[in-house]
Amino acid sequence: MNVEDDAPSVAVSPNKHEVEKPMTTLERWWDQIKIKLGIKKGEIDQGLRVLRSNDPAYNQEQNFPDNFISTTKYKAYSFLIVNLCEQFSRLANAYFLLILILQLIPWIAALDWWITLLPLLFVLSVTGFKDAYDDIQRWRSDKSINNRTTTALINKQWSETKWSEVNVGTLLRIKSNESIPADLLLISSSSPNGLAYIETAELDGETNLKVRQSLAETESYVDDTEKLSKFFGRVECELPNNRLDKYIGLLAMESIYDGDGDLAQYSLDNDKILLRGMVLKNTSWVVGLTVFTGHQTKLMMNSGKPTLKRTNVDQLLNKIVYYILGLLLALCTVCGVGSFIWETIRGEYFSEQFAPWISPFDNALLIAVMRIPSYIIVLNTLVPISLYVSVEMIRLGQSMFINWDLLMYHNETDTPAKARSTALNEELGQIKYVFSDKTGTLTQNVMVFLKASINSVQYGSGTGSEEDIAMDPAKSVDFSWNEYADPKFTYDDESIVTAVNDRDPEVDKFLKVLSLCHTVMSSEEDGKLVYQAQSPDEEALLTAARNFGYVFLTRTQKTVTMSLLGVTEEYEMLALLDFDNVRKRMSIILRCPDGKIRLFCKGADTTVIPLLNNNDPAKLEATLDHMNFYAREGLRTLIIACKEISDQDFAEWEIIFEKAQLSLEDRDDQINAAQDLIETELDLVGSSAIEDKLQDGVPETIANLARASIKIWVLTGDKQETAINIGYSCKLIKPRMEVLILEGDESDEVKFEIKELQYRIDELKRVAKKEGVDAEFALVVTGSTLRYALEESLKYTFLDLALQCAAVICCRVTPLQKALVVRLVKNFKPNKSDDDNITLAIGDGANDVSMIREAHIGVGISGKEGMQAVLASDFCFAQFRFLERLILVHGHWSYIRMCKFLRYFFFKNFAFTLVQLFYAPFCGFTAQTIFDPLYITLYNVVFTSMPVMLVGIMDQELSVENAPPEVYEVGQLNQLFNKQAFALSGFHGFVVAAGCLFIPYQMFAQSINIDGLDQQSMYFIGTAIAGIVTIVVNFQVALETTLWTVYNHILTWGSIISWFLLFLVICSPFAFHISPDQFSYFDGIYRVVQTRIWWLTMCLTLVICLFPFIGYRLYVILTQPTLLQEVVYNIEKEKVSKLTTLTKTLKAPLKEIADSIPLHLHQGHKGGHALYATKRQQSRKDLFGKPSSAQASTRGYAFASGEGYGRRMIAGGEAMVQIKRQDTRHLPSQIVDVEGEDIQLPMPVNVRPRSGSMRSSTKRAQASRVVTVD
Repeated sequence: MNVEDDAPSVAVSPNKHEVEKPMTTLERWWDQIKIKLGIKKGEIDQGLRVLRSNDPAYNQEQNFPDNFISTTKYKAYSFLIVNLCEQFSRLANAYFLLILILQLIPWIAALDWWITLLPLLFVLSVTGFKDAYDDIQRWRSDKSINNRTTTALINKQWSETKWSEVNVGTLLRIKSNESIPADLLLISSSSPNGLAYIETAELDGETNLKVRQSLAETESYVDDTEKLSKFFGRVECELPNNRLDKYIGLLAMESIYDGDGDLAQYSLDNDKILLRGMVLKNTSWVVGLTVFTGHQTKLMMNSGKPTLKRTNVDQLLNKIVYYILGLLLALCTVCGVGSFIWETIRGEYFSEQFAPWISPFDNALLIAVMRIPSYIIVLNTLVPISLYVSVEMIRLGQSMFINWDLLMYHNETDTPAKARSTALNEELGQIKYVFSDKTGTLTQNVMVFLKASINSVQYGSGTGSEEDIAMDPAKSVDFSWNEYADPKFTYDDESIVTAVNDRDPEVDKFLKVLSLCHTVMSSEEDGKLVYQAQSPDEEALLTAARNFGYVFLTRTQKTVTMSLLGVTEEYEMLALLDFDNVRKRMSIILRCPDGKIRLFCKGADTTVIPLLNNNDPAKLEATLDHMNFYAREGLRTLIIACKEISDQDFAEWEIIFEKAQLSLEDRDDQINAAQDLIETELDLVGSSAIEDKLQDGVPETIANLARASIKIWVLTGDKQETAINIGYSCKLIKPRMEVLILEGDESDEVKFEIKELQYRIDELKRVAKKEGVDAEFALVVTGSTLRYALEESLKYTFLDLALQCAAVICCRVTPLQKALVVRLVKNFKPNKSDDDNITLAIGDGANDVSMIREAHIGVGISGKEGMQAVLASDFCFAQFRFLERLILVHGHWSYIRMCKFLRYFFFKNFAFTLVQLFYAPFCGFTAQTIFDPLYITLYNVVFTSMPVMLVGIMDQELSVENAPPEVYEVGQLNQLFNKQAFALSGFHGFVVAAGCLFIPYQMFAQSINIDGLDQQSMYFIGTAIAGIVTIVVNFQVALETTLWTVYNHILTWGSIISWFLLFLVICSPFAFHISPDQFSYFDGIYRVVQTRIWWLTMCLTLVICLFPFIGYRLYVILTQPTLLQEVVYNIEKEKVSKLTTLTKTLKAPLKEIADSIPLHLHQGHKGGHALYATKRQQSRKDLFGKPSSAQASTRGYAFASGEGYGRRMIAGGEAMVQIKRQDTRHLPSQIVDVEGEDIQLPMPVNVRPRSGSMRSSTKRAQASRVVTVD
């Protein structure tokens, strides 16, 4: 219809474009104020958005936002204030800010304010710079995006405009390979029938092309500037939301009227919308009407902050910080009481005689009260300011190892593993339950049409795999007669082709449903027909029909064209009833070439069978038997049905359906109700069976996870038999397991079945106990049953039953049910303990997103169902088998490393801080510090932080080869870091602190230095104790380290050396002259290292402080070991046993060698053992002496480099052994180590190596090149 013919209708419009003036900025602000005050209704109040094309004045009145985006967190002028407020909202930072404020009060300041300020500034600066850098990167990205250009229709001409200047109601023209700048309603395109091909990688990560199609009524506008400038459309649609898969709206064009004289309205859905972030592909251009802009686009509304997941360790740490604060207040109160007692008994006398300036207060109680905040300052390091920063750095390092793991790299798809979240690593080591999807997760999601049941007849006899066809080519059906046949498709049953050629009516119906009932788009590439399918199932079915002669060719908005055995047929498409997760079926209504209207349907048996008529019960029974047989083989099945519809029935139904499509409220419910009206009394045609093979390594992965006491639940949409068969094939269900099936259809029935199954479990457990075996169970639950099992009254009873089973399979479940099952297990706390059931959910499709987000840890597989699961996950990789390494290796190691780090971190802080507490009585509870203020500042930053951080990133208790899956239980039972472990670390620090103070104090109490002066000065004692504390805590981390690398040596021993080096500077005369007040511990380190008693004291303290720890650890290993400790102990014991066996094996032949040497060669002490001369003397002779002929003759043999055997000397007393030179080229020899040098000794001819053990031990000796001989 020509727009110009209806120009008068536009002229009478009260909102005529030419007469209205745009609103000023002030008017728009005033309108926004009126909307907020409720004086004027906005689009939120109206419940929908109304916009007009080519009407900027009207659209401005609606106060739509522009297309400018900003993802920055801060503004330049407010960054400092906002960032500091955020950082001080954390308890630790706020605590140290309070300490800093207290230090500014002279009367209570026990330490200089800069001692707290420096580490606090360090933490705030590191975090602030990181936040600023991240925000600057976001700002740059926003600027780049906002400055992109697009083509907009402004003042009746196309002109380049920035993305940020695009407004709602503007018409845009997008060219091929350009990104969509805003959410657009597709008006027209360069492709026939208004088609547009788009890539949605930025939205959902998928790279396969999708199709959008404009309304038939607007596709004629093409890119005609004049026609488009007169396109006056009115759009009523939903408010901005984040639903990427849904759009509800209506379009009314002022140039088109219906039969009643009203403006014609057309339903708008998601297939007609181009979203911001999509990229136009294979289409020259499209024209779209802007409906959502800026932060109201669906892309931006989906870019909100993800849900914060916090590990059990994080939650425990927060509690521990509160415990430490409570302990700190208690200790400071004790010191306050001690100050009161001391001031009352001795304070007045001491002040008058020795230090009248010490306090301006005369009241002992007031002094004691003032000492409490002073001791809060002195003991503030009990609360670890650097703890959270250190934890994040360790997690980052652990995540990098996951990203770099080549054993989790999938070469076929070039997909590495990736840790998308760095905050959950140690929780990977505590998994108790894994929830897995089946299709695409356990299986390959590569669908192959294998079998079919048509009119009670089965087609497809074998596997039809390429391997079988290659072994027996006679099995393969010849498709050479079909020019459209896909060469990759193979089939093993000729009978279906025979039925096609015979024009069997039932086979004809079956293949027509496969060829016509779908949403696949076709295209040509290099002269070949190519299908663009969003589902592997659809592509497999369509490919099968194509090879059998029923070839889908193309589709438009109104037609579907196919080739039937070479004859082209065109079908008029009257309605498409699409698939969704609730309906689990799809239907298409077509007017066939014979003029009749037919409905073709395919879907899951649970939803299609209730819609069938009862005309042929025998056929239904046979089809169900075939489907059950297919399901037992692990095949995916669909019911195929159709029916014929009269013109009158269709016309009546079409009115209802169109009304539902035009509804803006509850449109989905109304459309579903209308679809249910037409999808009734269907004729059964048959069923299809598709194979989806297991991925490589799935059975082994599941078996090893089960050995680690991890229970696996499979949540799938497949039918019960298929799910059970897959459970057996992947070894989730073992042959000895008792399979329990819960399949009630009503609440009372489900309740009764749960009780029956519980009784059955109890009975089987009782019988198994008598027989001395373990009873294992697998539970299978259907989706309809799960609906009732998850009700409030039954869910905990159901959960109690499920938790007793080693494996659980839930079939025919919806995405919402998956999330509800995960939530039920996740929130259940056994025995009302604080420990959670740590859950992991893994999937590959959009239907798995809900459970991935619900679980403690979500894992996405980048498979063939897109990237939605990956984008919602915390970790991702390409194959299910990598889950074993992620959990049992990286997770296990991360948990152990983090626990080691935390235990040591709290230990070293307690050991350091409590020295100050024990020193309190010696200074009269005056809050005097024993340490140099600079030492207090550098203790956590320089002297003790790096070694333990390396342990947290790289340490290993066991190698992968030596670690059985069973050792994973230490994380599940949370044995390595809990409240008890924290208490033991604190007590350990308490003991070490006492030893580091009292042992040096007693050692130096009566000592004098080389100048004859006593060594009880605070500066000397403080420096001596600081060195001892540093050495003790670093030796402690050395004991905690099990994997030693060059980096461990550098950082561990380097931390100790750094204390000496820095204190040489701090205590130097140069530093003292710069600032005597700040560098008051002048000459301390110099006097300490020159005092021999300090070195003795250091060694003594080291032994006394560390040996109780070693003894306790040995006691635990011998009496109450964890499984991990048992494995480590047994491995070390086995190493010692092998070494002892090797030594014994080598000693026997060496003794025979010695006995075979003639007695006259022995020189030395009588009865003594023959000894070699020193190598120093021999080397001198070799250096200045001329090589003999004997030496030259042996140059080519092992260890004969310039020396003959006679010149080799072995030490034993003072004797010399001259071994008679002999030809040893064909004699057996033995390698020994003498004074660090490998020597090959010849064996006499009459001495032969022992068979078996001797040869193997010699090989081991040669491999190591070192054998020690007593």
